[in-house]
Amino acid sequence: MTGLPDASLAALLAEQDAYRAAPPPALPRLMRGFARPVSLLTHRLIPPEAVEAALIGADWAASATIRTAAISHDFADLAACEAAALEVRRWAIGYAATGGGAAGAFGAFGLAIDIPTTITLALRTARLTGLSYGFGGGETAERIFILDVLQLAGANSAEEKADILARLARDREDLSPETWTNIVRLTGQAAGTHAAMRRVAATLGVNLSARKLGQLAPVIGAAVGAGVGASFQNDVALAARHAYRERWLQVNEGLIDGRAGA
Repeated sequence: MTGLPDASLAALLAEQDAYRAAPPPALPRLMRGFARPVSLLTHRLIPPEAVEAALIGADWAASATIRTAAISHDFADLAACEAAALEVRRWAIGYAATGGGAAGAFGAFGLAIDIPTTITLALRTARLTGLSYGFGGGETAERIFILDVLQLAGANSAEEKADILARLARDREDLSPETWTNIVRLTGQAAGTHAAMRRVAATLGVNLSARKLGQLAPVIGAAVGAGVGASFQNDVALAARHAYRERWLQVNEGLIDGRAGA
């Protein structure tokens, strides 16, 4: 136990509770309501099968671009972990804005490049956030946890978000405390299991289809692409920060969903 000050721990738990209670991001829901007929076209351009294929290829690319040697802070120091996670978020948002803007300039044709790039960056963001808190082994359970983090980021309703949060809680039971700081082996194998990938692909197919509607528009596609790309990666970073902080609190403070563990 690190024994965080009571005030700091209370503020942290309040932030975790606020994330759990907050509705999913409004942008995808607003876009679906604003242009539902066009969303059917976009869903054909970004079917779940395409997202699943991107996930399979992206896991290797995401792990190959992570330098674990650069992550050297004390994982028992929550302030250091938080600072590292915030830096991951800043980098992901900046990169997504640049890449999304470039892809958006090509309209529908840019989606063929944009979707695999978006998925790779999302996986990298989730992985790096986990590493920031000291988590990141190469076992199957760790990969499923990362996939469920991505699904949490793309939740399309309050009910879906609640279901994914419950699944993440179950995921934590499959990850022993001994996996903490096991960050030196990123194998680059296909992420997670087939069932987990299918779940994430279905959720992100709907979510990304709604977000990418504006990229089909001429002239403004680049600006929209930059904005929605940054927005999605921000959602991924927030979801990952919540999920991995929950694990950090369980390992270091004995707290499970804000309550003392058994």
